[in-house]
Amino acid sequence: MAWGSRSSSSSSNYDVFLSFRGEDTRHAFTGHLYKALHDKGIHTFIDDEKLQRGEEITPALMEAIQDSRVAITVLSERYASSSFCLDELATILDQRKRLLVIPVFYKVDPSDVRYQKGSYGEALAKLETRYQHDPEKLQKWKMALKQVADLSGYHFKEGDGYEFNFIEKIVEQVSREINPRTLHVADYPVGLESRVLDVRRLLDAGSDDGVHMIGIHGMGGVGKSTLARAVYNELIIAEKFDGLCFLANVRENSNTHRLEHLQEKLLLEILGEKNISLTSEDEGISIIQYRLKGKKVLLILDDVNTHKQLQAIGRRDWFGPGSKIIITTRDKQLLVSHEVNKTYEMKELNQKDALQLLTWKAFKKEKADPTYVEVLHRVVTYASGLPLVLEVIGSHLFKKSIQQWESAIKKYKRTPTKEIFDKLKVSYDALDEEEQKVFLDIACCFKGWKLTEVEHILRGRYDDCMKDHIRVLVEKSLIDIDVSGWDDVVTMHDLIQDMGRRIDQQDSSEEPWKRRRLWLTKDIIQILENNSGTSEMEIICLDFSLSEKDATIKWNGDAFEKMKNLKILIIRYGKFSIGPNYFPESLRVLEWHRYPSDCLPSNFPPKELAICKLPQSCITSFWFHGSRKASLRKIPDVSVLQNLEELSFEGCRNLTTVHPSIGSLNKLKILDAKYCSKLTTFPPLNLTSLEKLELSDCSSLENFPEILGEMKNLPKLHLRSLRIKELPVSFQNLVGLETLSLYYCGILLLPSSIVKMPKLSSLKALGCKGFQWVKSEEGDEKVGIVDDFIVDGCNLYDDFFSTGFMQLHHVKTLILRENNFTFLPECIRELQFLTTLDVNGCYHLQEIRGVPPNLIDFSAIECISLSSSSTSMFLNQELHEAGQTRFCFPGATIPEWFNHQSRGTSSSFWFRNEFPDNVLCLLVARVELLYVDDDEIPVPMPMVFLNGELFFKGFELTDYGLGVRKGKLDYTYLFDLKSVFELDDLSEVGLEKEWNHVEITYAGMMETSLVKATGIHVLRQDDIRYDDPYYGKRKLEHDLNSSESQPLIKKPRLSRWVGPERIINILGNAADGALFTNAERRFRHISMDSCWRCGLLEETCLHALRDCPAVAEFWRSVLPKKLAPKFFNGDVTVWLERNLSFSEAGFFWPAFFGIAVELLWQFRNHYVFYKNDTVGLRDMRYIVFKRYEDYMRAHASHNLMTRNLLKLKRANAEDWLLRLKVGGAYVPSSGTAACGGIFRDNNDRFVLGFSVKLGECLSIDEAEIWGIYHGMKIARKYDIWGLYRHILRLHSIPISLKLARQHDFGKIVVASGSEKAIGFVLDGCPPYISPSTSTCTSLQHCFPFCDELKALTSATNHVYFYKSDAADSFAKFGLSMKRLAPKIFPTCPSFC
Repeated sequence: MAWGSRSSSSSSNYDVFLSFRGEDTRHAFTGHLYKALHDKGIHTFIDDEKLQRGEEITPALMEAIQDSRVAITVLSERYASSSFCLDELATILDQRKRLLVIPVFYKVDPSDVRYQKGSYGEALAKLETRYQHDPEKLQKWKMALKQVADLSGYHFKEGDGYEFNFIEKIVEQVSREINPRTLHVADYPVGLESRVLDVRRLLDAGSDDGVHMIGIHGMGGVGKSTLARAVYNELIIAEKFDGLCFLANVRENSNTHRLEHLQEKLLLEILGEKNISLTSEDEGISIIQYRLKGKKVLLILDDVNTHKQLQAIGRRDWFGPGSKIIITTRDKQLLVSHEVNKTYEMKELNQKDALQLLTWKAFKKEKADPTYVEVLHRVVTYASGLPLVLEVIGSHLFKKSIQQWESAIKKYKRTPTKEIFDKLKVSYDALDEEEQKVFLDIACCFKGWKLTEVEHILRGRYDDCMKDHIRVLVEKSLIDIDVSGWDDVVTMHDLIQDMGRRIDQQDSSEEPWKRRRLWLTKDIIQILENNSGTSEMEIICLDFSLSEKDATIKWNGDAFEKMKNLKILIIRYGKFSIGPNYFPESLRVLEWHRYPSDCLPSNFPPKELAICKLPQSCITSFWFHGSRKASLRKIPDVSVLQNLEELSFEGCRNLTTVHPSIGSLNKLKILDAKYCSKLTTFPPLNLTSLEKLELSDCSSLENFPEILGEMKNLPKLHLRSLRIKELPVSFQNLVGLETLSLYYCGILLLPSSIVKMPKLSSLKALGCKGFQWVKSEEGDEKVGIVDDFIVDGCNLYDDFFSTGFMQLHHVKTLILRENNFTFLPECIRELQFLTTLDVNGCYHLQEIRGVPPNLIDFSAIECISLSSSSTSMFLNQELHEAGQTRFCFPGATIPEWFNHQSRGTSSSFWFRNEFPDNVLCLLVARVELLYVDDDEIPVPMPMVFLNGELFFKGFELTDYGLGVRKGKLDYTYLFDLKSVFELDDLSEVGLEKEWNHVEITYAGMMETSLVKATGIHVLRQDDIRYDDPYYGKRKLEHDLNSSESQPLIKKPRLSRWVGPERIINILGNAADGALFTNAERRFRHISMDSCWRCGLLEETCLHALRDCPAVAEFWRSVLPKKLAPKFFNGDVTVWLERNLSFSEAGFFWPAFFGIAVELLWQFRNHYVFYKNDTVGLRDMRYIVFKRYEDYMRAHASHNLMTRNLLKLKRANAEDWLLRLKVGGAYVPSSGTAACGGIFRDNNDRFVLGFSVKLGECLSIDEAEIWGIYHGMKIARKYDIWGLYRHILRLHSIPISLKLARQHDFGKIVVASGSEKAIGFVLDGCPPYISPSTSTCTSLQHCFPFCDELKALTSATNHVYFYKSDAADSFAKFGLSMKRLAPKIFPTCPSFC
C-alpha cells in the first residue's frame, strides 16, 4: 500500500507503481526504494498514508496502476495478511501484458509465496474463514501469489549485506527497462535513417572523451528539428546520461519569454527541481555551470537564431565528459561563432523519399492509386524535396480526387499556404534591411545567374558591401552557391524564391506598376505597351523564353519616361516594334540583347551608367519620340459601330462607366463584361441579335440592366457573384431564355412568375443565401413549363411552398438540397410529371406529406430529422413494382412485402426459363455517398453473378476514382436492377440448367462491416425460388464422398483435405469454433480482446483469419479471379468448405489456402504471446508462397496442378487462344512516355485496345512494363474473356468445353517489344534496387506497383517478340492524349 509526495492524479503518467504492506516496510525498505527511484528521475507512485482504506481497491489506485509502466511488488512477511494488498496484486497481474512486474521478496522465501507456506499459508488460512462465502476471490488471490512468485525478481534475505546496494540493483533495472520517454519524431519518418547515422558518427556516439557538440543547419522546413528528435531518441536508448533536455523552439520561446525561462527549464529537465526562479541571465549561467558541471547530459537546442541564446544555455565547458549537445539553426555563421567545429547540413529529400513521404501523408499508405502518379510527381517537383511542403500539401489533399489535386497544385503555385510562407519567411525577417533588398533582388531576378554576373550587377546598387550580403544569405540558408560546373552559380530553393517574390509583391499584387522589381514577362510587356511605368520601379529583368524569342512587342517607346528611379534594365531577346525614346537618369545597368534602335535616346545622360551591354545590336546614336495610352476606365460612345458583332472588355477591373450607346448595337451577338469588379451600373439593353451576355463576377454591380424590348435570341444566362438584389420586371422580355443559372448572388428577390416565361425550362440557383421566392399577383393561374427546378443551399424556409409553388406543375426534376424547410407539402403529390426529387442535406426536414405518383429517383441523404412515418411512404409496393425506381433515405427499413432478406453482403434467387423483368434490390448500409471521378452514383451498383459467372459488374473498390463515404446513419437503398444495368440481352443468354442461380453482391463495393442487410424482391413469382433446388442432390453426393474418406477431423467437409496433420487440426478447430478467439474466451469466462492487427474490432475467428483489413489485403493479393467475388461471404464453415473444395485456380488452391490459414494463425500467436509483429504484407506473401512451393515439391505424387508463382515459365504461343500485345513510346527530351496494347485472338480478331499517357518515365522498357500492368488490369476490369465470348457469339462460333480446355481458356499470352520488360515480369516483378547497393543485373526501374503487377500476372505465361506495330501505334496515340486516364477502344481504330 502506499504513500507519497504525489497523490494519485489521473492526469499523471507514472514510470513505477509501488505495491507494499505499509505496516511492514513503509518507513524502511520501501521508503528508501522510493527515494532512490525519485533521485534517479523515475516518476514513482507511492500511495498516501491517509488514503481511505476499504475492502475494495479504489478507483484512484486503479488509475495509478493503469498509468504506470512498471510495478514493483514488495512481498514482505505480512503482505498476504492484507486483503487490500492481495487485491492490488491481482489487479497488477491482470495488467501484465502491458505492465512490467518486478517482484521483490523482502525477507521472505519465494517458495513460501508460490506454495502459500509459512506466514503466507497462515494468512490465507485466516482469509479463507473470513471469505468462505467468496471462494472465487480466494482462488484469484492464490493464483496471483503463484504467478508473481514465478516471475523473475529480487530476493533479499537477512544478512545479505547493505540494503542500499540491493536497492541500487533494482533501480538500475528499472532505469534500463523504462528508458527515458522518447520524443515523437514524425508521422512518417522517411529518409531519416542514413542521416541519423551520419550525425551519430559526427557525435562520436558512445565516446565519453570530452563534450561533443554538433550543429545541424539548413533552410526552414527542411527537417532539422525532426532529425534532432530522431538522434535524441537513438542516443537515450544507446547511452546512459545523467540528464536529458530537449529545448524546442528556442527562437520562438526567447521572443515570448526571457532567456531565464529557458535556463529554468534546462535545470528542471536535468535536475528535476521545480522551484528554481532566476532573476537574471547571469545568475542562470552561474547556477547551470555550478550544478551541471561533471554531469553527462544530452542537450538539444532547437531552432537557435542568436549567439546570445547559445551563451546563455549551451556552452561546452558547463557539462561533464561524454555529454552530447546538438544545435539546430538556419544560420551557419552562428555555429562558427560558437566554435561548433562539427556541422551537418540538412539537405532536401531526394525524389524517391519525397514521393514516399507525400504518398504516406496523402494516402496513409505506402503506395497510391496509379492514376495519381502524375500529380504526385508534379507536387514532388513543386516541393523540391522540402518535407514541410510535402507534409502540408499531403495533409490538405488527403482523400481528394485527382481533379482537386490538379486544382490545388495550380493554387499552390499561385499562392502557397500561409503555414509554408510563414515558416520560410523567418530567415528573411532576421536579415538587415539592405540584406533583405539583396535577397529580393536575387529571388526576383537573378536566381541561376553566374555569381560573377550577380556581383557585378549588384555592386552598382550596394557597392562592395554586396559580397558580404551574399555571404550572409548563404550562411542563413536562403541562397546557395553551386560550384559543380565551370562557373559558380547562385541558386536557391524554388519555394524560397517564390517566398521572396511574394514579399516583393505584397503591397501591389494586382498593380505591377507599383513594384520595385519586375521579372514576369506579361507584367513587363503590359507596362511597356501601356506606358504604365512609375517612379517605384528599380529593376526590370525581361528574359523571353525560347518560344517567345520572335514575339514582337508593339509599343510607342515612351514607357521608361515615368520610371525616374529605374537602376537596372535587362532585356534578353525579344523583338520591339521601335526603339525607346527615353531612359531615366538613374539607370546604372543597361543590358539589352537585340536593342531595337541604332542609337540611345539623345536626352539620356549616362552619368550613373556602370554596365552597358547591347549584344546583337547596331547602335550608332541617341534619339527620342513617343506618345501615351491610359488604362481603360470608361467605355466611350460606340454608336458609330453599328456593324459590331462582338464586344468584350472582360477583366477591365478599373472600368467604372459604360456608355448607354452600347445597348443599341442591333447587330451585337456577344457582349462580355466578366470580372469588371468596379462596374456598379450597366445601361439598358435592346439588343435584338444578342446571343451571349456575360456579367459574372462584376462584384460591384447592384442592378441587372433593364431589357427595353423583346430579345428572342438569348437562350442561356449565367450570373455569378453579383450584388444584384432583384431582377427587374422587364427581365421577362428575354422571351427566348431557356436556362437561367444564378450562382452566389447574395440577396436576390425572385418573382415566382418568372417560371411562366414562355421558353424557360431550367432554373438553377446555387449558394444564393438571401434567395427569396416572391409570390406573383393574385388571380394569375397560369403555370410554367419549367422541367428542372434546382435551388441548392439558398436558405429556403417553409413559406417557399406557399408562394406560387404549384406554378411548377410541369416540373420533372426538383432539387432542393441544403435548405431550411421542415416539411414538403401535401400538394407535392399533385406533381404528376415529377420523376426526380432530391432533398439531400436538408437537416431540418421532418415531414414529407405526400409522394408524387410517378417518382423514380428519390434521395434524402443527411436528412437527420426525417420521421420514420415519412420514409415509410417511400416503401410503397405498387410504386416500386412499376419499375426503374432508385430510392435512398435514412433508416434501416426492410419492407414486409420483400421476398428475400439477408444479413450478409449478398442475396440470391433461382429462376428457370427467362430472367425476370422486374428485380428489386434492397441494401441497408452505413454509406451516404458514392462517387466515381467526382460524379455521384445515386445508388450502389452491385455485381451480378449468373450461375457463378460474373455477368454484370458495378464499380469496385479497386476502380480508378471510386469513393465511398461512410455515414453517421444507416440508409436504405431500394432500386430496380434495370435502373443501374442494361438487362435487355438476358434473353439471349445460353442457360445450361433448368434452374439458374443469380447472386447480387456488394462484396468489393464497400467494406463488409458497413452492410447491415440486403434483399431481393421479384415481381414474377412463378418459376422463382429462393432456396437451392439442387440442395438435396448435392447433399447426397457430399455425404457419399464423406463416408468414403477417413475421419481425420471433426467436420466431414474438411476430411478430404490432404496435408500436414498440424494444418488439419487448425482447420478443424476453426470449423468447430475452438480457436482461442473471443468466442472461446466467452465460453471460458475470460475478458474479451480486440484484434491485435487493427485494434478496432472484436477478435473473432473469421476476423482473425479473413476479415481484418490487414488480413483481407493479403487475401486480395493472392485470390484466384473466380473465387474473389465470393471469398468474403459466409460463416467460417461455409468459407472453409468453399476454399478447400475449389479446384479451378491456376495452381492447387486448397493446399495454398490451408498453408496460408496456418501461417496467419501462427503470426497472430507470435504477436499475442511474444509481441513479435515484424511480418508485413510483402513478407507474408513471400513466406506463404515459399512454403507452398516446398509442399508441392514434397507431394508431387499427388499429380496436382503445380506452378511456380514467383518465376513464371515461357510457353508456346501457338497453344494460346487470346493474346495481349503491348508497346511503349518514350520521348527522351521531355521524359514523357505512353503505353498501349491490343487484345486479339489467334485468328487475329480484334477484341479490345487501349492507350495510356504516363507522364514522366525513365525508359522505353519501363513504359513497356506499364503497358503490361495496364493491359492486365484492363483485362480484369472489362472481363476480357466475357467480351471475347460475346464476339465469338456474334460470329456464331460455339465454345465447347473441349475447345476451352485445349486452349487453356481463361489465360492470356502477353507479348512485348521489350525483352527487359518480359524478364522483369518473369523475375517476379522485383522492387527497385539501387545500383550502388546491389550487384543486381536485372532491369533498374522505378515502377511503383510491383506487388500488384505480380498478382495481376500470376496466372499468365508470357512469350517474347521484338516488334508489334499494332501495339506501338496504340502507345504512340497515348503520347497525344491530354489526360492520364486509360482510353479504351472497343473497335479497331483507324490508326491501328
